[in-house]
Amino acid sequence: MKLFHGKVTSDVPQMPAMPSICTPLGTVEFSISVSNQSYLPTGHARLTSGGWLYKYYYDLWDCELAICRMDVELACDQAVDECWGAVFRIQPKSGHQIDECSFTASWKEGYNWTSCGSDTGEGLEAIEYKNQTDQLHIGTQDGTLLMMRRNQGDRIPKSHGAGIDVEALGYLLSSGKGAASYSFIRVLDMLNLTILR
Repeated sequence: MKLFHGKVTSDVPQMPAMPSICTPLGTVEFSISVSNQSYLPTGHARLTSGGWLYKYYYDLWDCELAICRMDVELACDQAVDECWGAVFRIQPKSGHQIDECSFTASWKEGYNWTSCGSDTGEGLEAIEYKNQTDQLHIGTQDGTLLMMRRNQGDRIPKSHGAGIDVEALGYLLSSGKGAASYSFIRVLDMLNLTILR
């Protein structure tokens, strides 16, 4: 591995060909677009600690997507049945720059949620999907936290967000088909998409 540290195993049974997470509301697929061009993984591996690693190794940049279960603690009157994280890391190769990139989580046909809407709160920018029995959230840290991380040098380059009003524009965009897309200008080192059920 280049961008994530850890161990992989050559045992890859039942690993989805496309990066995805199966949920009670349907399957969420993950994709990356650089300069308005979509890219497919060039390889994949199963993580020994559980989950999957998808590799996108191209001429001008390398990207990795780790998908794994996460532990989450909420206030005592709330409960989460399951939580998954999808973390993208992208890095341009020496002498190159990524000017525009977007990470997308989209629902595969056959999903069974009946409504969706914004569920953004302190420190979180998210979209909620639900039906009569389940609710699921896809989100990432909000602009304020991402800018704090950038300013502290916490895996986000200083160029991230330069020249845009992140408070007014936000980072997480949604479409009528339920896709959640995280777009930015200049390169971002890491994105968390967390799904709560």
